Amino acid sequence: METLEYHEIILKKVSFDEELLKIELKKAVRNTICSKQPALLEWCGKELGAKYKELASSFMKGKNCAFNGSDS
Repeated sequence: METLEYHEIILKKVSFDEELLKIELKKAVRNTICSKQPALLEWCGKELGAKYKELASSFMKGKNCAFNGSDS
């Protein structure tokens, strides 16, 4: 199972609790390689809604490689 897949499962399971979801979303961003971040954003938009897509995007801005195409 890929990291992104794993985090998608976790995020779905905790989506009932907004605070827990925010914590797990932050972990998902931290653990997702840069090249998979756009896929995580797309998934968040479809499965969790625009609010969480925007939140994930804000977490990615703090990550060194946000959308630059590298995997480090």
